[in-house]
Amino acid sequence: ARPKGEGSTPYQGKKRCFGEYKCPKCKRKWMSGNSWANKGQQCIKCQINVYPHKQRPLDKPDGLDVSDQSKVHPGNLCEKCKELGYYCRKEKF
Repeated sequence: ARPKGEGSTPYQGKKRCFGEYKCPKCKRKWMSGNSWANKGQQCIKCQINVYPHKQRPLDKPDGLDVSDQSKVHPGNLCEKCKELGYYCRKEKF
């Protein structure tokens, strides 16, 4: 549970972090190393914006969140990419 009025995501910093997502509609789960404060990602199946329920800083990987550089980040599903108009990983925060 998140405190009310603290933003839509657990993490409220400026940097990119690791997020865990679960679609409330179809229960699909995914993880992303391109997770941002108060930004969601769209569920591929339901096309709804989903905010991460868990986020961790990328500077402390714990095994699960070592980002796979060969995986393509779906910018069309990322709220941050859509807002910026380009790939969000290029942000220098």
